[in-house]
Amino acid sequence: MRGWLGPSGFGSKSSWRDVIADLDPESASRNCVLITGATAGIGFETLKAFCSTGATVVVGARDEARAKALACELMSKTTSIVRVLRLDLSCSKSVHAFVDAFLALNLKLTVLVNNAGIMPCPFDADSHRDLAFHVNFLNHFVLTQLLLESFDPAGARVVNVTSEVYRFSYPEGIRFGKIDDDRGYDSVKSYAQSKLALLLWTRYQGEALRERGVQFFAVHPGSVATQGSARARKSSGWRGALLHCVGAPFVKSVECGAATTIYCALHPGASMYNRFGEYYFASCNPRGVREISRDATLARRLVEYAARELDASA
Repeated sequence: MRGWLGPSGFGSKSSWRDVIADLDPESASRNCVLITGATAGIGFETLKAFCSTGATVVVGARDEARAKALACELMSKTTSIVRVLRLDLSCSKSVHAFVDAFLALNLKLTVLVNNAGIMPCPFDADSHRDLAFHVNFLNHFVLTQLLLESFDPAGARVVNVTSEVYRFSYPEGIRFGKIDDDRGYDSVKSYAQSKLALLLWTRYQGEALRERGVQFFAVHPGSVATQGSARARKSSGWRGALLHCVGAPFVKSVECGAATTIYCALHPGASMYNRFGEYYFASCNPRGVREISRDATLARRLVEYAARELDASA
């Protein structure tokens, strides 16, 4: 079944180049894109895809020097203008400083890709925080809320990079009251919790902002061979080894791993699906979700929790 095309006309073997080839070049070149975490792996491949269209791109990166070197390389090969601003998603102050710097550029965003993330990792004893929750979800939430005023009034899309691993979160879904508690902490479940949070938020925020012309998508890139996934497999013990063995026949190239993000960010077909209530995509096609990710009460509680954290970080 691997490689079959879905109703979108794309499938698991489709690459971002296939998606780009199906776009109107002039329209694609007018986009203003912001992407986080684009210096390696799927993120860098996604950045390459956006640059191939000639779009204006802003990269939020923790390693500013590396990001600038990559930006120069891509600008020498494409017509895109790529700007780099420092962004450390483990620090709310960095998020606020990044937003201030971005707003000073006076750009109107048409696409925001919340791509940066960390894989399963031990509890951070130094900061006493679940870093996966803060980096993967919470500070992306803060970033997006602070950027809302910069979205293009004619329409914008927000793409949150999540994972099928969301299915393996804690039994209660989100550990409210214990998110930054090392008691009962499990690296894989906490990573899954952060990805479930992205799904819950995507649907909730998408419905809230639909009338403003802002569409929210969540994407599962698939199993992709990157340095980050290799490190995560090693740190996840027997579960990582088991998932690797089961998923090995379905591993994608990074070009195919970036395809779904590009499809949701730019393709008119994704926008049409979204208007009919589809918000979660894999292999460039809508995908069903577990009931917990559609729990409106849980989603509202999560967004209210995140909003309090946003207020506290101001």
